[in-house]
Amino acid sequence: MKIPTAVRSTDTSPIVVEVQLPEDSVAQKSAAPAPRRKVPWSGFEKAFTYVRQRGKNLVVQCNFCLPAYKTVSAAITSSSNLKKHLERAHPEKLKIIESTKRVRRRGYSVELRHDDETPALKMPKQQLELQAAPEKWGFGKETVTQRILDKKIMDFIVEETLPFETVDRASFIGLVRLGLPKGLSIMCANTLRDRIQKRAAGMRETLVSRMGVVSHVATTADCWTIGKRSFLGVTAHWISPTTLKREFGALAYKRLKGHLTYSVLVKALHDVHMQYQIHKKVMCITTDNGSNFVKMFGVFRAEELRDPTEASLEGNDKEEDSDNQEEPEMTFVPISEILDTCNKAAEERVGSKDFSLPPLHRCISHSLNLVATQDIEALVSDSSKNSLHGPFWKHFSSLLEKCKKLWSKLKGSKQFAEYVHEQCGVYLKVPNQDRWNFTLDALKQLNELLSNMPLKVGAVTDQCSLARFTPAESIVLQEYTEIMWPLAQSLDILQRENGMFMGYLLPTLYNLDRKLQGLENKPVKYTYCLPLLRGIREALRKRFAGIWEDKKLLLAACLHPRFKVDWLDSAQTAQINRYMMEALVKAEIRGMVTEENDRSSEKDQESDSLEDDFFNIRPRSWKSAVDSADEEVWDYLKCPSREVSSLHAFPHIMQSFLQYNTGMPSSAAAERLFCTEDRGAVAKRHSLSDKVFEQLVLLRQNRALF
Repeated sequence: MKIPTAVRSTDTSPIVVEVQLPEDSVAQKSAAPAPRRKVPWSGFEKAFTYVRQRGKNLVVQCNFCLPAYKTVSAAITSSSNLKKHLERAHPEKLKIIESTKRVRRRGYSVELRHDDETPALKMPKQQLELQAAPEKWGFGKETVTQRILDKKIMDFIVEETLPFETVDRASFIGLVRLGLPKGLSIMCANTLRDRIQKRAAGMRETLVSRMGVVSHVATTADCWTIGKRSFLGVTAHWISPTTLKREFGALAYKRLKGHLTYSVLVKALHDVHMQYQIHKKVMCITTDNGSNFVKMFGVFRAEELRDPTEASLEGNDKEEDSDNQEEPEMTFVPISEILDTCNKAAEERVGSKDFSLPPLHRCISHSLNLVATQDIEALVSDSSKNSLHGPFWKHFSSLLEKCKKLWSKLKGSKQFAEYVHEQCGVYLKVPNQDRWNFTLDALKQLNELLSNMPLKVGAVTDQCSLARFTPAESIVLQEYTEIMWPLAQSLDILQRENGMFMGYLLPTLYNLDRKLQGLENKPVKYTYCLPLLRGIREALRKRFAGIWEDKKLLLAACLHPRFKVDWLDSAQTAQINRYMMEALVKAEIRGMVTEENDRSSEKDQESDSLEDDFFNIRPRSWKSAVDSADEEVWDYLKCPSREVSSLHAFPHIMQSFLQYNTGMPSSAAAERLFCTEDRGAVAKRHSLSDKVFEQLVLLRQNRALF
């Protein structure tokens, strides 16, 4: 029987034509089906049969409608019409198809049968492959060899910081032997120790080799204590001269015994620099603001190398020391609270003759953290009603008290956390008490919820028997998060490792101050937080007083293609402007070109020429070299690219970039050595020796080298 052609329609709904065929015709069709093309929609292969193509659409037959003949027209790239038909005519079958697709995404093989209510699930494909080929490793594509097995065991020991004796335990051997061919063996603890030592030696050689090809290296240092065990972490940072990308290596995780005086610290740092042969290449060392580090550099470094960041921050040492009187179970050490170094100054000077350290750079992240915590605490210390900060502190302290109770309830009750998610559609962030920016993230989320769904937030506070947030507290929350957010953004930028250069420091500080100034000059003034905003701006100016116009930091920024001299338009300062910085960059490049020209010309000049020495006439080549330097600077400033790789076109600019941008603004990299986990507790729990513990930690941190 001939099937009538489907009627065309402009409607977007599927076109369905139902025709009842004689039973014998249906039987004939089913007895000898013609080979048909498969439908292109995943999951619908057994539900529909291809009939014909019409332009960009396919006409298919629904198999679930048999013996009735129903066709559906759908776009080749969309199965929405098919779903609409199944949803209307066969909803149960649609549920089965959807569940089948979800199961397939989890890695199971699925067989869909027309007469089944549920899809037939088989074992995961990975398990089937492993059963079929037990000699295969992982996903069945890599054969297990002795070399692969040894590497995986070493990786496991390093990653988990475990003692070598782990490989001799019967439980470990029994676990690893599962599915392994009989010909493979598991190394013993002594063999593992030898191979870990060889890998550690290879790691050091690799780092020495990589740093050997660069002219400038920067290091970061931080100290950590847990109980009576203290550790010094040192990382190295350099810029690849070929790719101009930032590279990183963990150099030391040394156990420091005895009192942490600056003589102990300077010797440890000097030994690390000597071990990796970078003692003549280190441009600066970035540390926290602890006075032990500051005193150490004051004693062991020449006065002419003094960094302006030290002078600007020395006045704050006393305040910083008082912030670290309580020693938690596990804490970073701004080492100033451990010993009174003043009584040892003369003794340390005597022993300093053999040591020479590069300039110290104060960790900018630590200084910004002090602004956000210590300086704000100093501002609100006078919380009387008549003080400028009295109204703010009254409502803010009440707000924090309620938030702490709310966060405590969330930590202790899964049911309450689910209730909050049901009401607000999100899980509330619970901050880490050690980090003010985590608290700010949680407060920012709460502020958004209060702005968008105050009634639901009220229901949440009612559920945990808390007083609702008052209108004044909501205003304080909104103003506080708006003021502190630029500070948190600046901190996130400067704490990065990849793609971070010293040239980011001043543009970040200047733009932070510009953003805060914009908030201060808003047409609608803040109700409670305006004195706080002004106090933060004053604290920033005070803490960084010596570096706003530091020549080296200005050059570092202007030599970075991301900033050049354009960032100075937003600096809004009379002391520096883009024209002055263009002149400074030209002078820097001229000096470099002149020095190169003088070195090359010395070989060609005769030392006994009295006239040349008397008249000091510069050769024509010198003038052309100066002109070429100015031209290179001009081309660099006009270049539209903001990528660091564009510096390859400007060789002298690139050399200066490497010199001034190798340093790191923050010591966060050294801090992350300790933050990965409670390493001190791990070492103590497993009774690892100091040498083995350092090897495992460094191998883990430098695993990208292998």
